[in-house]
This record gives sequence, structure tokens and C-alpha cells, in this order.
Amino acid sequence: MVITGPNTGGKTVAIKTVGLFVLMACSGLHLPCREADIAMRNLVLCDIGDGQDILDNLSTFSAHITNVLEILKRATGESLVILDELGSGTDPAEGMGIAIAILEQLRLRGCLYLVTTHYPEVKTYAGRHEELISARMAFDRENLRPLYRLEMGKTGDSCALYIAKRLGMPEDMIQTAASEAYGEGADLYQSREKSQEKPPGRQWPGGLERIPVPGIVPIKRKPAAASPEKGFTRGDSVEVLPKGEIGIVVRPADQTGNVLVQVKREKRLINQKRLKLKVRAKELYPEDYDFSIVFDSVENRKARHQMERKYVGNMEARVEE
Repeated sequence: MVITGPNTGGKTVAIKTVGLFVLMACSGLHLPCREADIAMRNLVLCDIGDGQDILDNLSTFSAHITNVLEILKRATGESLVILDELGSGTDPAEGMGIAIAILEQLRLRGCLYLVTTHYPEVKTYAGRHEELISARMAFDRENLRPLYRLEMGKTGDSCALYIAKRLGMPEDMIQTAASEAYGEGADLYQSREKSQEKPPGRQWPGGLERIPVPGIVPIKRKPAAASPEKGFTRGDSVEVLPKGEIGIVVRPADQTGNVLVQVKREKRLINQKRLKLKVRAKELYPEDYDFSIVFDSVENRKARHQMERKYVGNMEARVEE
């Protein structure tokens, strides 16, 4: 059986119900219906829903095909095969061809199967074979709503334009869609009733009503106050991370952010991000303190003291800035 009809019309529910009833009957359970003709099957094989899987690298189409190929390996003349939206998820022309090829395989094996589709060519295929039954889900076009009734021996339209209209697509968009799909036959889809007018509001192109949504307002942040640990000055006591060594700032940070620090009488260039302030120099030393006492070696201090008093040949004194 090939079932056609509109979206949201109940096609998938219908084939699921048949599958469940067959399984219930095969399990010896009572069926919730007045009467039924049940075909006892050795297997019930289904491909329903969207089996796409990122982990297995499966798209919607590849997931369907993988499942259908497994069904074809197992299906026999005693099986019930249920396929929903056969051939969907890919190029419509190629999807239609694959759908018909699958149905032909099932037909040649003598399987009992239920298939839902929107492809007109699949409807035509079903009409060419007497052993296949066509059915459709009824749709009320006057009121634009599905009737959830299965009609045997008939083929139905997808009614996509009617469904889109019922869900609120503007009339001018419906007409554009009909013209692209059916050309001169688009007049068949002209609205028989004018849509109820909605209160005027802001509109997007195409007549869609614009729904107000909260906007994103950038927050003007105040410049962050300079961290006291970044503005190091000569004589500050600092902790060198991550080892936790204690040092004294010899020279503040240069343009690259490196600070000259004396640690255990050794002078090192250390990035200011690795320094944590312990005590400010102004809390440790008088305002006019001579830091050469801290940073100079005894020999260097003596040499500089002598040079300040008189000229001494071949004598050098290093000065830390």
C-alpha cells in the first residue's frame, strides 16, 4: 500500500498503528478495535523518523538508506515492511528514483508493505501494478485542516501550500510559491476566502508580521582601574610566581612589560604578569633612600665613592638605572 496526503494529515500515525497492531496480534494481545483482519508476519521492519547521527557521520538521507538496505537484506514474502517518507532528504528527482527502485524490490519479493510518500511518480508507479493499493489521508481544503481519515483506492496531494496558508504564510508568498511550482496551474491555489485581517503592525517584506524581540545593547564599561601590582616602582618588594621567591624591583616595566628584579643578589628580567606586589617601596624606605646600598655590590659602591672624590684611572663603576 502507498499512502499519500498532506503534511500533518496522519500518514505516519496510520502506518505506526498498523505496525503496532500486527505486533500486538502476534504477541497474543487484544486489539483496541471492533474488528480487524490481521496478517500474521514473521518480521515487522520499519524505517520511520530521522536517524541522522553526527557521531556515525550519518545525514538524514544516508541514515534512511542505511536502514532500508538492512531491511532489504532481511525482508521476505512473510515480512511487513513500513517505510515513512521514502526517498526524502536528497535531490527530489534522485530520491524519487531510489524510492521506486526500493518498492520494486519489495514487490518482487512479495512483501506486505506500507509506504508514505509525497512523490507524484511513486503514486503513478502504484497505479501501474494491480497488486498495489493506493490510499490517501483526507483533507478539508475549505477549512484548511486535515480530517485524519484514511481513504482507500485514492491518491492525495501533499497540500503543502494549503498547510502553509493555514500556518500563517502571507497570501502573496503563497501565490509566488504556486507560480514557481505549477506555472499556469497556480490559479488552482488561489485563496477561496480572504484571510482574516490582523491589527496593523510592523511588517517584514512578504507580509510577515514582525514580532518585537529584545535587542542587544552594548554596555559601555568603565576603564578598569590600574592594578596596583602592575605599576611597580623601584624598591617595591614583590613575589615572583610561581615559585614564590621574594625580590626587589630594580627598574620598572619597559615597553614589553618586563621588570628588572633583584632576587637573592641576582638581577633578572621578569614579565610583570608573574609579579605580585608584597610591600610598596614607600612603606619600606625613606623618601630619599639610596638604593645603591641594596642593588650595588660592595666593590661597585667603593669604586663609585672613590670616583666621586677624585679621578682614578682604569677604574669602572656600574650604575643600575
